[in-house]
Amino acid sequence: MKEGQSSRTAEAAAALRANHFQNAENPVFSDPFAFELTSKGWKALLSTPFSVKVMNSSVFNRTFGLLTGQVVGRSRYAEDQLHAAIERGVAQYVLVGAGLDSFTLRQAQQYPQLKIYEVDHPDTQAAKQRKLRQYGALPANVEFVAIDFEKESIADALVRSSFKQGQAAFFSWLGTTHYLEPETTLNTLNSIKQIAAQGSEVVLDYSIDYRELEGLERLGTLFVSQFTRFLKEPLKGQFRPKTLHQAVEQMGYIVTEDLSGDGLSERYFHARPDHIRHTIATHMLHLRLM
Repeated sequence: MKEGQSSRTAEAAAALRANHFQNAENPVFSDPFAFELTSKGWKALLSTPFSVKVMNSSVFNRTFGLLTGQVVGRSRYAEDQLHAAIERGVAQYVLVGAGLDSFTLRQAQQYPQLKIYEVDHPDTQAAKQRKLRQYGALPANVEFVAIDFEKESIADALVRSSFKQGQAAFFSWLGTTHYLEPETTLNTLNSIKQIAAQGSEVVLDYSIDYRELEGLERLGTLFVSQFTRFLKEPLKGQFRPKTLHQAVEQMGYIVTEDLSGDGLSERYFHARPDHIRHTIATHMLHLRLM
């Protein structure tokens, strides 16, 4: 990511959400603000009839559509778990590496008692806030917390905010661990454990070690790796599920669910006429602090 601009992979993810919302029948995840949050280049692509036709063709959805499935699937899963946590009384929501997530626009006013903390790189946040302000004043229950994940812990960042350490919180961490060294991911989870109260929850997506993949999925992972390298945000973090579970359990987490790509496809993409499915190259992990 270049200094002074938002993450290019965050812009690509917003573009995929926008295309899915605008062109898919019965969207898995509806994000009406994603189009305006992405970059000018992506907006132009999403406004060109030929490119829209290609991006929503059955051939594309059976191949590169795995990226769309990954992006909309992880957002749907995380917010499903968030809404369940809110029903259990959780009143703090931390978006770790918030990127161009539009929850602030879509649902912040629906949950006025929910305190929302967007934690991300300051350049990404600055670009995002400029776009958010186009829709008016930012909701009073939203707070932006700047961080460089490679240089400081999330606990240090949240201490600078109004985050209440004595109250349970829900942490959503999407589309980020893939670009971090595995040690940084584990250190961040340990940092969350240090600052979060008992009963807090964490949902994150993570990449499977490519050596466990075969065929199209392995080739797809190599393509995504080259694509993100082209965007100058190369993939770094991969895990074997058993090894990751052991590491987080030693920290004091309970693994509530580790949903595979096939599991996500069955839950959210079953028998879709557009053939979109979730890649098996990533999992969704739902943790709870004991």
